Amino acid sequence: MLSKRKNIRLPYYDYSQNGMYFVTVCTKGKRHLFGKIYGSKMKLNLLGKLIQAQLSAIPSQYIDTRMIYSIIMPNHIHFIVSIETGNHAVRLGRIVNKFKGLSTRKAGIPLWQRGYFEHVIRTEAELLAIMKYIENNPARWELRQRNFQI
Repeated sequence: MLSKRKNIRLPYYDYSQNGMYFVTVCTKGKRHLFGKIYGSKMKLNLLGKLIQAQLSAIPSQYIDTRMIYSIIMPNHIHFIVSIETGNHAVRLGRIVNKFKGLSTRKAGIPLWQRGYFEHVIRTEAELLAIMKYIENNPARWELRQRNFQI
């Protein structure tokens, strides 16, 4: 039986309202499944390319969404998704859960940790800072890996 987890979502926040959301999903056991980083660039393996295709498919599965920015790392993914609907037809949790379920079925192995991390992006400055964080993620990863080897 799965243990009861603390709810990390904002209380009373409607995750189907128009807005941008920064999402992080980690692999089960933090396994390095999606490729390797060389020269501060992520080189996707076959599984990483499958994940990339599933992320790219989100807007076609939910017409009220746009994928703003994303990166696939060896053991996690980051993406910014925009929900652009007036009728609250799609919730962030549904988007993430469908992505995780479809990618797991296509891969044929368990991929993801339970849950996901999200952050509601409220300002343009915040959006730009998060995009910069995502863009620099491979370089930070590579630097940390080098520091661990010393």
